Amino acid sequence: MGRKLTFAEAVNEAMFQAMEMDKSVICYGLGVDDPKGVYSTTLGLQEKFGKERVFDIPSSENAMTGVAIGAGLRGFRSVMTHQRLDFFLLAMDQLVNGAAKWHYMFGGQNNVPITIRLITGRGWGQGPTHSQSLQAWFAHIPGLKVV
Repeated sequence: MGRKLTFAEAVNEAMFQAMEMDKSVICYGLGVDDPKGVYSTTLGLQEKFGKERVFDIPSSENAMTGVAIGAGLRGFRSVMTHQRLDFFLLAMDQLVNGAAKWHYMFGGQNNVPITIRLITGRGWGQGPTHSQSLQAWFAHIPGLKVV
Protein backbone atom coordinates (compact mmCIF):
# COMPACT_ATOMS: atom_id res chain seq x y z
CA MET A 1 0.00 0.00 0.00
CA GLY A 2 1.23 3.50 -0.84
CA ARG A 3 1.86 6.38 1.48
CA LYS A 4 -1.09 8.10 3.08
CA LEU A 5 -1.04 11.89 2.98
CA THR A 6 -3.52 14.45 4.12
CA PHE A 7 -4.72 16.90 1.48
CA ALA A 8 -2.53 19.61 3.03
CA GLU A 9 0.52 17.34 2.98
CA ALA A 10 -0.10 16.47 -0.67
CA VAL A 11 -0.39 20.15 -1.64
CA ASN A 12 2.76 20.99 0.31
CA GLU A 13 4.71 18.14 -1.26
CA ALA A 14 3.52 19.12 -4.74
CA MET A 15 4.66 22.70 -4.11
CA PHE A 16 8.12 21.50 -3.03
CA GLN A 17 8.40 19.31 -6.14
CA ALA A 18 7.26 22.05 -8.50
CA MET A 19 9.64 24.60 -7.01
CA GLU A 20 12.58 22.19 -7.00
CA MET A 21 12.00 21.19 -10.63
CA ASP A 22 11.34 24.67 -12.03
CA LYS A 23 13.08 27.80 -10.78
CA SER A 24 10.46 29.97 -12.49
CA VAL A 25 7.77 28.83 -10.01
CA ILE A 26 6.92 31.46 -7.41
CA CYS A 27 4.44 31.15 -4.56
CA TYR A 28 2.64 34.05 -2.97
CA GLY A 29 -0.58 35.06 -1.33
CA LEU A 30 -2.08 35.88 2.02
CA GLY A 31 -0.26 34.02 4.76
CA VAL A 32 2.04 31.83 2.68
CA ASP A 33 4.93 32.84 4.96
CA ASP A 34 2.88 32.47 8.16
CA PRO A 35 4.17 29.92 10.70
CA LYS A 36 0.95 27.92 10.16
CA GLY A 37 1.56 27.96 6.40
CA VAL A 38 -1.98 28.44 5.03
CA TYR A 39 -3.44 25.40 6.77
CA SER A 40 -0.01 23.68 6.52
CA THR A 41 0.09 23.77 2.70
CA THR A 42 3.03 26.20 2.47
CA LEU A 43 5.07 25.06 5.48
CA GLY A 44 8.82 25.22 4.91
CA LEU A 45 8.64 26.72 1.42
CA GLN A 46 10.08 30.12 2.29
CA GLU A 47 12.87 28.56 4.35
CA LYS A 48 13.89 26.33 1.44
CA PHE A 49 13.32 28.64 -1.55
CA GLY A 50 13.77 32.10 -0.05
CA LYS A 51 11.75 35.28 0.20
CA GLU A 52 12.24 36.03 -3.49
CA ARG A 53 10.17 33.00 -4.50
CA VAL A 54 7.79 32.60 -1.53
CA PHE A 55 6.25 35.77 -0.15
CA ASP A 56 3.22 37.31 1.46
CA ILE A 57 1.35 39.98 -0.48
CA PRO A 58 -1.15 42.64 0.63
CA SER A 59 -4.83 41.74 0.66
CA SER A 60 -5.95 42.95 -2.76
CA GLU A 61 -7.33 40.17 -4.91
CA ASN A 62 -7.29 42.28 -8.06
CA ALA A 63 -3.68 43.37 -7.53
CA MET A 64 -2.54 39.83 -6.69
CA THR A 65 -4.03 38.56 -9.93
CA GLY A 66 -2.47 41.41 -11.89
CA VAL A 67 0.92 40.49 -10.42
CA ALA A 68 0.38 36.88 -11.53
CA ILE A 69 -0.46 37.96 -15.08
CA GLY A 70 2.57 40.24 -15.28
CA ALA A 71 4.84 37.59 -13.80
CA GLY A 72 3.52 35.02 -16.29
CA LEU A 73 4.26 37.33 -19.18
CA ARG A 74 7.83 37.69 -17.86
CA GLY A 75 8.39 33.93 -17.70
CA PHE A 76 7.37 33.11 -14.14
CA ARG A 77 4.84 30.48 -13.11
CA SER A 78 2.81 31.85 -10.22
CA VAL A 79 1.10 29.74 -7.60
CA MET A 80 -1.22 32.26 -5.99
CA THR A 81 -3.16 31.47 -2.81
CA HIS A 82 -6.33 33.29 -1.84
CA GLN A 83 -7.64 32.62 1.65
CA ARG A 84 -11.26 32.65 0.55
CA LEU A 85 -12.79 31.79 -2.81
CA ASP A 86 -15.59 34.31 -2.30
CA PHE A 87 -13.23 37.29 -2.21
CA PHE A 88 -11.49 36.21 -5.40
CA LEU A 89 -14.60 37.40 -7.23
CA LEU A 90 -13.08 40.88 -6.88
CA ALA A 91 -10.45 39.78 -9.42
CA MET A 92 -12.77 38.32 -12.06
CA ASP A 93 -11.99 41.03 -14.63
CA GLN A 94 -8.26 40.28 -14.37
CA LEU A 95 -8.93 36.55 -14.59
CA VAL A 96 -11.56 36.45 -17.34
CA ASN A 97 -10.51 39.37 -19.54
CA GLY A 98 -6.79 39.08 -18.92
CA ALA A 99 -5.29 35.77 -17.92
CA ALA A 100 -7.84 33.42 -19.50
CA LYS A 101 -7.96 35.19 -22.87
CA TRP A 102 -4.32 36.22 -23.31
CA HIS A 103 -3.35 33.11 -25.28
CA TYR A 104 -6.25 33.62 -27.69
CA MET A 105 -5.95 37.40 -28.00
CA PHE A 106 -2.39 37.13 -29.27
CA GLY A 107 -2.67 34.12 -31.56
CA GLY A 108 -1.12 31.63 -29.17
CA GLN A 109 2.14 33.59 -28.96
CA ASN A 110 2.01 33.91 -25.17
CA ASN A 111 0.64 32.01 -22.22
CA VAL A 112 -0.06 33.25 -18.74
CA PRO A 113 0.80 30.22 -16.56
CA ILE A 114 -0.95 30.75 -13.23
CA THR A 115 -2.11 28.28 -10.63
CA ILE A 116 -4.72 29.84 -8.37
CA ARG A 117 -5.49 28.13 -5.08
CA LEU A 118 -8.89 29.16 -3.74
CA ILE A 119 -9.79 27.92 -0.27
CA THR A 120 -13.33 26.86 0.57
CA GLY A 121 -14.64 25.47 3.84
CA ARG A 122 -11.64 25.78 6.17
CA GLY A 123 -11.48 27.31 9.59
CA TRP A 124 -13.72 27.89 12.56
CA GLY A 125 -16.83 29.22 10.86
CA GLN A 126 -17.72 30.17 7.36
CA GLY A 127 -20.78 32.36 7.11
CA PRO A 128 -22.28 33.75 3.91
CA THR A 129 -19.08 35.30 2.51
CA HIS A 130 -16.68 32.41 3.09
CA SER A 131 -18.53 29.33 1.95
CA GLN A 132 -19.38 29.40 -1.75
CA SER A 133 -18.22 26.61 -4.02
CA LEU A 134 -17.86 28.18 -7.46
CA GLN A 135 -15.59 25.67 -9.20
CA ALA A 136 -18.27 24.71 -11.74
CA TRP A 137 -18.76 28.38 -12.57
CA PHE A 138 -15.02 28.84 -13.20
CA ALA A 139 -15.01 25.74 -15.42
CA HIS A 140 -17.26 27.55 -17.89
CA ILE A 141 -14.72 30.30 -18.53
CA PRO A 142 -12.84 29.70 -21.80
CA GLY A 143 -9.11 29.46 -21.22
CA LEU A 144 -9.29 28.20 -17.62
CA LYS A 145 -8.61 24.70 -16.39
CA VAL A 146 -10.24 23.75 -13.11
CA VAL A 147 -8.62 20.92 -11.16
